[in-house]
Amino acid sequence: MTRLVVGTYTADMNGSGAGLLVRPGGALDTPSPSYVIASAGVLYAVNEGAGTVSSYALGPGGAPELRSTASTGGTWPCHLALADGYLLAANYGSGSVSVHPVADGIVGPATDLVRHSGSGPDADRQEGPHAHQVVPGPDGRVTVVDLGIDRLVEYRLASGRLERLAETVLPPGSGPRHVVTHPSGRRYVAAELGSAVLTLEGGSVVASTPATAKDGPNQPSAIVLTGDHLYLANRGADTIAAFRLDSRGVPAPLAEVPCGGAWPRDLALVGGGLVAANERSHGLAYFDLVDGVPVPTGRVDEVGSPTCVLPLP
Repeated sequence: MTRLVVGTYTADMNGSGAGLLVRPGGALDTPSPSYVIASAGVLYAVNEGAGTVSSYALGPGGAPELRSTASTGGTWPCHLALADGYLLAANYGSGSVSVHPVADGIVGPATDLVRHSGSGPDADRQEGPHAHQVVPGPDGRVTVVDLGIDRLVEYRLASGRLERLAETVLPPGSGPRHVVTHPSGRRYVAAELGSAVLTLEGGSVVASTPATAKDGPNQPSAIVLTGDHLYLANRGADTIAAFRLDSRGVPAPLAEVPCGGAWPRDLALVGGGLVAANERSHGLAYFDLVDGVPVPTGRVDEVGSPTCVLPLP
């Protein structure tokens, strides 16, 4: 059985979760971990409610054990990544990115904190910058996805500092949330506010594909790329949309299926299938992938307000 790490919102974040879960394993009460990664037997989590990042020792069984915690210098951290011996955290609330040295699984105080500026046309969601994802790339390059200013901001990471290089301007009001990159270099952006998948070649948007066939507000969240298929979680529609990349590399709708719950916050590829973390229905729903189409297995694990799901090797 594949072990899963699940982040959940705790009671003070209007959820009913227990913090950080390992299944099979145990639970640890932590301040609302909204994203988790793992490396060399260590878990790293952003603590959205506390404005911190933490590391945890992860043994072969049982609950994770806290090893270190450091402030991100911002508010509502929602994503993190490891790159060249540093941990980078995206602060959604303050529109900033912090850089932390990591040694033997211990996260140190920030060596840099960069803040974005600007706003977008959506007065409710884009009153200021909102860094939503940080993605390391080759040659020390780092992409920061900023929902509030409709941009992908490129940096170079060197000696614990971020040097701003360039930016990709996306359609006004699109509200980029997450990006995935194809081996060809083509990138696909989940546009939360525009309810679309944006296809990028170089620094240009070459296509915008609707995220769902449903009407009404949608707010897509997680995007997953595997081979020539893309999967997108649609929270308003409570669906998973499957796309096949056509001969031009543009996502073509393949299927759209119910997510097995309500408000799918995250998706993960697990054992050749797909798992949806359904935040508002408090469960993990499992799917087989048949010719690229998610097919429900009927299995739903009860988990309080799941925010992210990470399979462990």
